[in-house]
Amino acid sequence: MYLSHINTYPIKSTHPIALNSSYLFNTGVAYDRHWMLVGVDNAMLTSRKYPKLLHITSRIDAGSLVVEMPYGDFLLPLQPQPQQELLVQHWGDEPLTAWSQNPALDAALSAYLEMPCRLVYNASVGLGSGAQTAASFADAQPLLLTTSASLAALNQRLESPIGMDRFRTNLVVNNTVADIEDAWQKIRIGACELEVAYPCERCVLTTIDPVTLQRHPQQEPLRTLAQYRRLEGASVGFGINLTVIKGGMISLNDSVEILV
Repeated sequence: MYLSHINTYPIKSTHPIALNSSYLFNTGVAYDRHWMLVGVDNAMLTSRKYPKLLHITSRIDAGSLVVEMPYGDFLLPLQPQPQQELLVQHWGDEPLTAWSQNPALDAALSAYLEMPCRLVYNASVGLGSGAQTAASFADAQPLLLTTSASLAALNQRLESPIGMDRFRTNLVVNNTVADIEDAWQKIRIGACELEVAYPCERCVLTTIDPVTLQRHPQQEPLRTLAQYRRLEGASVGFGINLTVIKGGMISLNDSVEILV
């Protein structure tokens, strides 16, 4: 087994950046979900409700994150300086501390989404918080991993095959046995050691085509996953969430070793 894809999503719910290599921190892949859009109430905006976010692209250029908008490109420092703090609402009950970013970009994003919004940066990342257990503004754990064999097994059951981009994964492992990742407890990729936290519950976002932005009328792939990938309760799973036990560099084609 080997690592076939590395993705980072600097701005939550937007288009990923595919990487050839990256450093894994305790918060996951470098720059992953360090930024997030919020509405006028400072609550997060996600592509579950606003699919147009999926078409916002960005790239890393030297020391900047370049956000590509229809109205032009906007540069953000990869390591922003502290700004006036504001409290934003993520998934948890407790608000998170964030910093505002670029007013001109906020105006462009508001025009694009046709609603007032702004981009914020996770202050905990900027202050070097080593105690974070979640990957900045990620939904759950620092890393999400999926496997090629599991996607192939799903596609065999679907009328129309889908790509791995539906699952917004950080790491893709090329393998031959479907759903084998369910039994993993600890793995090594390159010099990094990762511990499995729990299966990834899948949501309605998987039913949105990231190209057309259309929702599947039969709620696929959730409908098919429910036939054979039930988790405890009513949810369905695809992929696994992981924490970083030992950080370091990873690269495409690194071997993946099952430790436990």
